Amino acid sequence: MLTSSRTALTAFALIAVLAMAPVAPEAANVLFLISGIVGFGFLVRSGGAAIRRPVVWMPLSALLLIAIAYVIGSGSVDGLIGLAYFAPVLAIYPLVAAGDEPGFEAVDLVGVLGLVSVAGAAVMVSIEVAETGTTRAGEIIANPIHFADVALLVGFLACAGMLRPGGKWRFIYALAPVFASVAVMLSGSRGPMVAVAVMLGVAGSVALITRLVSLKWAIGAVVAVIVLGIVGAFAGVQQLSGVQRVLADISDVLRVGMPTDASTGIRLQMLTGGWKAFLESPVFGHGPLEFVRVANSLVEVPFGEAPHLHSDPADFAASGGLIGLMAYLLFLAAPVVEVLRLPRGVARAQLMVLVSALVAGYFVMGLTNAMFGILNVTTCYAAVCLVTGLLASSVVRANETVVG
Repeated sequence: MLTSSRTALTAFALIAVLAMAPVAPEAANVLFLISGIVGFGFLVRSGGAAIRRPVVWMPLSALLLIAIAYVIGSGSVDGLIGLAYFAPVLAIYPLVAAGDEPGFEAVDLVGVLGLVSVAGAAVMVSIEVAETGTTRAGEIIANPIHFADVALLVGFLACAGMLRPGGKWRFIYALAPVFASVAVMLSGSRGPMVAVAVMLGVAGSVALITRLVSLKWAIGAVVAVIVLGIVGAFAGVQQLSGVQRVLADISDVLRVGMPTDASTGIRLQMLTGGWKAFLESPVFGHGPLEFVRVANSLVEVPFGEAPHLHSDPADFAASGGLIGLMAYLLFLAAPVVEVLRLPRGVARAQLMVLVSALVAGYFVMGLTNAMFGILNVTTCYAAVCLVTGLLASSVVRANETVVG
């Protein structure tokens, strides 16, 4: 009964974040956090083994570093309030431990849940655009940028379904990133649009490096993408808001060296202020309550009140200094290190393709908008770690079966 309860809890958490996050993020956040809280009750049995895993101890170490930086940087224990922004990260530990059971396979569950939810998200925003003519779809669900971030991450997470060896229908999960890309394009969000290209490029590069695909297949894939791009141009894809805004930025860069829109101007001021704030307190930063104010006071053109600096590196550097940046690197590296510790083989290589694309996408999207500290997107980071941990356990069990 204990085992079934543990695995049911992890399955419930996956349903919350994968099936619900792209279409009902608030409910997904609450249910995922509840799952994590309940999961702490199971740690007596399996906590010792789980905490030794990189996907667990690295995020927890990052939280510890952030706590130290925030207390010293703000000069008060009040700085610990900043840890609330990272609450979903705490759920990784108990949920990985609860799901690390023989017989629990997350491949199909993750694939089905992710595919269905991003398909639903794409349909919802398509209807929104058709009915309202908006260029920033997704507002019926969340902030368009955060909506696009979550849809893209869940869309690529759904590709976990392709890791089922010999599964007859496993390639159907490749549709998930397609649906996610539709949602991103209709949202008009430039960061996620760039992330789509980066994630596909990273996935293809890692597949080539690990010899999952041959150079001939890689060249064929590039040619296919180019052909699809040409066909899309003739079909008018460039008129979609996301593509249109990225093309406008590219045109500005070629013309004057940088994008010229007002939104980019404000973000550049935030980045400048974040860098100057970092230089004023390079080791521990200014804490979670003051770093935006400090950054705003140091720029030539103040950007006014804001909850963050629209950039993960800037936020971590200004709020936590070098300690904060170390925590940021630990967060990003955790899923990759979890995969690297697996036995060499095709399964590890396949999982590395998926995880490297997800981490690259999270990083790229975090360059132009905060990811860590935004509840629904931070929950998606926790889901990436959870799914990575569950799939890594499956690889280990499969390897032990073959060896045995």
